[in-house]
Amino acid sequence: MTTKEPLNQDEFCAVLAGLLEIEVTQVRPESYLVADLGIDSLRAVQLLLLLEEMGLTVPLERAWQIETVADLYQFYHEQAAARPT
Repeated sequence: MTTKEPLNQDEFCAVLAGLLEIEVTQVRPESYLVADLGIDSLRAVQLLLLLEEMGLTVPLERAWQIETVADLYQFYHEQAAARPT
């Protein structure tokens, strides 16, 4: 799923909702990944694999800092924008 243009926030939320098998309306920037969206260890691994498919690698120390959808999107957007096209 490598893309040339970074996904906008709505597209990113739609991808995340699809991975989690929830309604996209549940995925809001302020949503906490664990408390609000119910991401457990298995889903976290799936999420990391999805990001790898997008050409991104999340360093472990940075992964612990990602708590909300906004945090995750910010990381994605920073990394996608810095990636050579």
